[in-house]
Amino acid sequence: MPADYPDVKEIIAASFPQAVGASPGSLEVLEQEPWYDPAHLLVAEVDGRVVSHMGVRTGLLSCSGAGVPAGLVGTVCTAVRFRGQGIGSRLMRASFDRMKHHGLAISYLHTSAERHGFYSRLGYKRAIIENPCLTLQLDGPGPDRLDEWPAPVESRPGTPADAEALDEIYAASYSRVSGSWSRTVPFWERRLQRQPKLFATAPMRFLVAGRDRPLAYVAVLETLEAGTVSEWACRPGSEDVAAGLLSSTLRDWRDRGVAVASMAIPSGHPLRPRIEALSPEDRTGRGEIWVRVQDRDLYVERIRSLLDERAGAADLRVEIRFLEDGHRVEIGRGELLRLEIGASDLCSLIYNGRRLPGLLEEGGLNSHPDPGPALSLLFPDTGAARCAQDVY
Repeated sequence: MPADYPDVKEIIAASFPQAVGASPGSLEVLEQEPWYDPAHLLVAEVDGRVVSHMGVRTGLLSCSGAGVPAGLVGTVCTAVRFRGQGIGSRLMRASFDRMKHHGLAISYLHTSAERHGFYSRLGYKRAIIENPCLTLQLDGPGPDRLDEWPAPVESRPGTPADAEALDEIYAASYSRVSGSWSRTVPFWERRLQRQPKLFATAPMRFLVAGRDRPLAYVAVLETLEAGTVSEWACRPGSEDVAAGLLSSTLRDWRDRGVAVASMAIPSGHPLRPRIEALSPEDRTGRGEIWVRVQDRDLYVERIRSLLDERAGAADLRVEIRFLEDGHRVEIGRGELLRLEIGASDLCSLIYNGRRLPGLLEEGGLNSHPDPGPALSLLFPDTGAARCAQDVY
């Protein structure tokens, strides 16, 4: 409830001092931030006082392009003197029932290495994400190729009046890349006003192109030495406008003496080939998220057609036996392949097959008979990634 904000802010400040310090002013305006509205927060009380807090944002997580109803869990924290009593775990388990009741098939979160044990004990499983980073030396030969791009287009800073249009553009561009995470018009209005966000290091600047209405936007972070493109999106059919907008941005940086441009554009992004034409250096790394299936039947329903397609391409009939209760699901036609796996580990593989070698090494997946290369066909590397703004 709104009356809980003072206690919640105190708990967050004590639990995430680094994030609070890196985003000055974010706590002061926390109640104005759409991702912290009471409808998406849960708290636990002891003797009438809030002692633990968490958020669950609803949306769709892109699992190999299939949108799965999901909850993005974040800002899970407990007051210092109440830690170690299991209160945070009880609050999390209460959220599981709530998520299933509201039709969320899975939940997912980002966390630090220090907290892995807490979430794994609650049934969360490791999954792999791509941390895209393409770098371009603006004083090198690559920028000369900008002349081969569509001509630079006129751009302007985004304003809160563009919020609805940018929300539509984001949904059109990123829904199959990372998903769609509760971005609303109020969310965009906050970003376009460059209001501080708790787990974002600095407010982004938005540039838009399009005369009557925005057709494309680019979100950037800038220093004197480097510029970063954090998001880049356009309406379908406006790809040349988007390329011209990025061209204008890179040329402006080069003319102002910015030495390096970094672009956090995932390998599965529809505009990625436009950047690769500039021959940037690929410094992409890998990170982790943690996933948990909240409603197995709903999850299987959402990803069945995807697995059917993959099993058909591999000429396989796949029988999946879930380790939790022995429930079986059969997919595809062809040579029989039996898999034994937990539902959340299956979710991690469908999200991104890069988890496959580690899961096999850990004994989290058993197959009969030996599938050879078939597992890589069932669970390919999807280049799964997330947007920098889709954090609490």
